[in-house]
Amino acid sequence: MADVAPLPAPERVGDAMIGRCRREVERPAKAALRRLLLPWLRRRLRLAELGEGFHWGRHVKLGAGSRIGRYAYLGPDFTAQGPVVVGDLCMIAAGCRVIGNDHRFDLAGTPTRLGWPDAARPVTVFGADAWIGERATIREGVTIGTGAVVGAGATVLRDVAPYTIVAGSPARHIRDRFDPEACDAHDRLVRAPWVQAAQ
Repeated sequence: MADVAPLPAPERVGDAMIGRCRREVERPAKAALRRLLLPWLRRRLRLAELGEGFHWGRHVKLGAGSRIGRYAYLGPDFTAQGPVVVGDLCMIAAGCRVIGNDHRFDLAGTPTRLGWPDAARPVTVFGADAWIGERATIREGVTIGTGAVVGAGATVLRDVAPYTIVAGSPARHIRDRFDPEACDAHDRLVRAPWVQAAQ
C-alpha cells in the first residue's frame, strides 16, 4: 500500500470562538493537565497534529498521520482505519465509524479476502463546527462541510455541504441548518478573529 501524503490542516475557527472555549469548556487545572497529556497522546495515536482542548472517549482509533483541530471531540469507540482531518470544534459522537477501501473486489482471479488495496486510503475531512451523531457511518474520502450536522445512525456515502443537516441510510439532505441570513451571521462569528469580536 502506498504511503500517505501529508494531510491538509484542520479547518480553523476564529480566535473569538477558541477564546470562548478556553473560558467555558475547561478550568485552568484541567487545561494544564491536558497540555501535559496532549504530546503523549499525539505520539500514542500516531497523529500529525492534536489541537488544544481536544477531548476524546475510550477506544478511539485513528489512521496514522491524522490531524485533529482545537476543542474537537471524538466520542468513545470512534474508529477510522485511514487518515482523517477533524476541524476545530467538530464533535463526533460515540460509535461512529469511517469505513471503506479495505479490500478490492474487482480483481478477476483474486478472492476479495486477498484483494488488498494498492493505493493510499483516501482522506476523510470533517469541517469546523460539524456535528456527527451517534453510530453514524462515513465512507472514506467523504468531506463533511463546515457546520454540517449528520443524524445518528446515518450512512454517509457522499460529501455533505456546509451548514446542512443530513440523516438516513443512505444519508439525504433534510434541511439547511440556518436560513441564509443566519448562516452568514453564524459563519462570520465562527470565523471572526478574536480582535474583531472583542471590539
